[in-house]
Amino acid sequence: MSGVSNTRGLIECRGCAGDTLVEVLDLGAQPLPSEYALTGEEVMDAFQLTLRICAECGLGQLPEVVRPERIFHQEYPYFSSASQTWLAHARDFARSAQEGLKLSANDWVLEVASNDGYLLGEFAKAGVQVRGVEPAANVASVAQRKGIPTEVAFFGADYARDRVKQWGYPRLVVANNVMAHVPDLFDFTLGLAAVAGPDTCIAIENPSFLTLLQNAFFDTIYHEHYAYLSVTAMRQLARRAGLELVDVEWLTTHGGSYRYWLSKHGPVLPRVQQFIVDEQQAGLMGSALWRDFAERSQRQIENARAWLLAQSERGRVVVAYGAAHKGNTFLNAIGSAAKTLRYVVDASEAKQGKFLPGSQVPVLSPDQLDRDGPTDVLILPWNIAPELASQIR
Repeated sequence: MSGVSNTRGLIECRGCAGDTLVEVLDLGAQPLPSEYALTGEEVMDAFQLTLRICAECGLGQLPEVVRPERIFHQEYPYFSSASQTWLAHARDFARSAQEGLKLSANDWVLEVASNDGYLLGEFAKAGVQVRGVEPAANVASVAQRKGIPTEVAFFGADYARDRVKQWGYPRLVVANNVMAHVPDLFDFTLGLAAVAGPDTCIAIENPSFLTLLQNAFFDTIYHEHYAYLSVTAMRQLARRAGLELVDVEWLTTHGGSYRYWLSKHGPVLPRVQQFIVDEQQAGLMGSALWRDFAERSQRQIENARAWLLAQSERGRVVVAYGAAHKGNTFLNAIGSAAKTLRYVVDASEAKQGKFLPGSQVPVLSPDQLDRDGPTDVLILPWNIAPELASQIR
């Protein structure tokens, strides 16, 4: 399932189709973050993990070294409802969208990559009709058991055109934290354009690529994330597909995210242009920021490696909390020093009893912390650290 032949993310930009991609950070060969080992000795397939940036539109991206069917398989391990922080964020968005768009029982909401139905359930409680599209069958089945109509499919232009013929146009389309996971970003955006009627609003959430660069969030780079979005790149991509970026909101999720609002027509709010100006002035399109990001990422990796080895030599018992994808990138970048971790705990029963890909650290239940009393707990999903820290205490 590897050896994809297209050149997206390697030579051709996923967003603007330009050919000025610059290699910025090489994180070595890493396994897929969702492929957990069943034993501590199992050797996982590893694929080169290298970030490139388009000098024309500022889109960060990875080449397709493995097919999406292997990544988003039938037993995908991520469930959004596992995080109370994320559930609260979903409730807030659903409430504001209902009020802002004045949604009623005559309207319906489409969510792309709807996961286990955590967000659509909030709209359904308010009496709004909902439909979900989710490529992972095991995750979609959870939503279906909740009574959330969910189709198992990959979203794209052909799928969207077919569904509009059956269902008509939705009032709201939501695509939260999915565009990074899409191999053919242009086809996906054409799909959004196809389901957008005259009154349809499209809301897209995604971490800020500029924030990633500024803070050296290298651990959010992994094989499931094909693209890293900025306001600059999103506007070019939307216009290429026949949509307009009409508004942008700043969010605190994932260390800093944007909520993009797209539609077939304007008006475009002035702050869209201001966000783009801010990105340019911050150096998004310049090699200086890119080099600084790479250098700071390498220092973080070296410092973390040294810290873990020092704790091990002192006889301290270090464990990790959260078997998150970003944690796998972090530990695999560190290398053999990651094996000094005794174990990692995670609330997801789907991950418990398995081993992290690459580092081979066993995944146990959070109850293990009470039984063992480790000296140090390393929180891997730092974006929900306050929630996890309170549980650890």
